[in-house]
Amino acid sequence: MPKHPIPPADDPRTNQLLRLGYAVEDFYFTPEGNVAWTAAYHLKRGYCCQSGCRHCPYGNSPEDRKKKHL
Repeated sequence: MPKHPIPPADDPRTNQLLRLGYAVEDFYFTPEGNVAWTAAYHLKRGYCCQSGCRHCPYGNSPEDRKKKHL
C-alpha cells in the first residue's frame, strides 16, 4: 500500500478524528486541508460508498471513473 503523510498530532482535526475512533492509518489531510480516507480505511469499512474516493480499493476512484468514460 502507498505511504501517505502522517496526520499532524497537534492538529485539532486529527485529535477529533482519533476521538471518534478512527486510526492514524485511516486518513490524512490533503494540501487543500481536506480529509482523504486511505484504502486501509475503505477496506476496514467493507464497502464502496460510490462517492469516487481518491483511494477507493473497489474500483470507484476518480481515475477509474475517467477510464470508464474514455
